[in-house]
Amino acid sequence: MAIVKSLPATKTLSNQLKYLQKEGKTRENLKEGINCDVENIEREFNTIKLLHGKTEGKQYYHFTQAFSPEDNITPEKANELGKEWIQNNIKDHQVYIVTHIDKDHIHNHFVINSVNIESGKKLQITPKKLFEMKNDSNRICEREGFKKIDVNKKADIKKTMAELGMELRGITTWKEELRQCVDFARERSNNLEELKENLKSNFEIITRETKNSISFKHPEQGKSVRGKNLGNKYTKEEIENGFIRQNTAIREKRADRVQEDNSRGEGQTVNQTTRAEHEGENGIRKHPSERELGNIEATIRGIEQEVTGNSKRKTSRDNEKLQPDTKTSSGIENKQRDVEPGHRPTTKQIKPKVRKNIEEIER
Repeated sequence: MAIVKSLPATKTLSNQLKYLQKEGKTRENLKEGINCDVENIEREFNTIKLLHGKTEGKQYYHFTQAFSPEDNITPEKANELGKEWIQNNIKDHQVYIVTHIDKDHIHNHFVINSVNIESGKKLQITPKKLFEMKNDSNRICEREGFKKIDVNKKADIKKTMAELGMELRGITTWKEELRQCVDFARERSNNLEELKENLKSNFEIITRETKNSISFKHPEQGKSVRGKNLGNKYTKEEIENGFIRQNTAIREKRADRVQEDNSRGEGQTVNQTTRAEHEGENGIRKHPSERELGNIEATIRGIEQEVTGNSKRKTSRDNEKLQPDTKTSSGIENKQRDVEPGHRPTTKQIKPKVRKNIEEIER
């Protein structure tokens, strides 16, 4: 299996080449030049640009092709397959290939001059072109007996090379903090509006949405990022679909319980009918009297006071005698709010305290 990525060419060509040739990352026999000499990459790239008057704009493209450790591929074989792959897909351009062996997975780097040596035209890598290149890498892997990857599948979590580099140094990025907060709030929400409210009340994260997209603003960094740039898991479409799947599963479980109760016999059917009479549209039980409401509140208080098993049995026998607690302003809804994470102390800053804040809310 080989994963192909197009990386941002933000470094100068000189600095990029220094990094790729860094001692310990590769060997001399794993460096390859196409239409250029490996000893004079920068000078020969610049010569072509000057020849065609294309010294401005994008200077080069940078790709990687990473093989799985399960492939048991040798560095030499990886270099050979990388050369075949890039020659299939990039014509009449200078290309520098270097195979790195400093990680568990062997991987190729490709630096491509943006200017065509024959026509002088700038290279254009469209999403369609990149898709075709990934498919060709799959074809080569399949031929060699390696596992293919699904090039149509979008990554649930999407991270830039800068993020990955910071994580290797033990740094949690602000984007990762947003992912953690969204995951935490999503588990405690039933729909998109509740998710937005939970993010705002607990973490002061502002959520903005359009017809097709959603973005999250980190309160401390003052930066926003679209959900799709955090990963497919954080797009508006996937978040809404997740709530639909969640609510469907709840309804199916409720229907299964009803069916099980009905199958137990007539006596159980009567009890189930009684419950159904008090179910609201959202499955929230409507209590017929203040007496029953007081019983529930007493039970909640008993749990909060850590009543022992024996005391709990005694409470269940005495429930019929309990009266409503007149000190409670809004009954069970008030108790529900007490255990809702959104009504506990909010978090003013995220970056140094994400995990601590989440743990406090859970408690």
